[in-house]
Amino acid sequence: MKKYIYIFLFVLLLPVLSNAQYYTADFEGLDSNSLPAGWYKTLNPPVANPPYPYANWTIRDSGLCMPNISCSPIRHSRCYQGLKAVNVTWGTSIINDTLANDNCDAWLITKKFNNIPGDGYFTFYACGGSPSWCDSLQVWVSTTDSTIASFTNYLGTIIWPAGSVYGAFSMNFYDLSSFAGQNIRIAFRYVSSNSDGYVVMLDYFQMFGTVGINQIGTNVPSKFALQQNYPNPFNPTTKIKFDIAKSTQVKLEVFNNLGQLVQTLFNEYKPAGYYEADFTAKNIPSGIYYYRLTTDYFTDIKKMVVVK
Repeated sequence: MKKYIYIFLFVLLLPVLSNAQYYTADFEGLDSNSLPAGWYKTLNPPVANPPYPYANWTIRDSGLCMPNISCSPIRHSRCYQGLKAVNVTWGTSIINDTLANDNCDAWLITKKFNNIPGDGYFTFYACGGSPSWCDSLQVWVSTTDSTIASFTNYLGTIIWPAGSVYGAFSMNFYDLSSFAGQNIRIAFRYVSSNSDGYVVMLDYFQMFGTVGINQIGTNVPSKFALQQNYPNPFNPTTKIKFDIAKSTQVKLEVFNNLGQLVQTLFNEYKPAGYYEADFTAKNIPSGIYYYRLTTDYFTDIKKMVVVK
């Protein structure tokens, strides 16, 4: 019931929230040997030479046959919009050709999203199931690394019982506000066997929220600079302003008093301009911290204090 309330609120507020979208993976322009930058797929446990490698998460055009799925127009690959989607079939459970009764985990893992905003959430469209077989898709979050064992934050499971309409995509919504200020990856886990599972198709993944770095001026600064954060001391949010005099790779990081990396706020290529980043200390203790700006031409470090 809670999920449906979220979906209703999302649809109701869509005109207001549409400008808060900051990342989209629609799988267009990619082929069956590719995934979006930073994404990857794996099997658990890993399989060196699976007999049907394209049964695991694979980007396909609509209207194509899929591994271990009856090749007919009513069972072809589908997408929510555009031409392509990423899909996985029950063929991931076939580990050898003579005994097709193994269970198999197929994981699709996203790129890392830094400094999740306090109002962060993500949506995607998915479909699964068939007249005879059921399907399910689990959603997990990791706050550490990309190994399967690190995905310890369970967000939910989507279930398509036998008899579900093949190819009928629906929107799914997951709140990320509990991960505010953290760096995360999202994983989609498909579990199949010879007695369960058919195909799951996923499309149009989007991240929403007030992104923590904004360009605040259109003029070009005369020099690089890192400003003192304000307010300081702070609890739980502060702003960090910096000036970029020339287009460059920009990395903004926070370290604790021992020099250990606490969080990467930003690590992307940016044009010259004046910028402002938000840092939320919701999940770190009181103390002295340091933030470092690193570019191809300039590096600086300043101190800030968290008081709770």
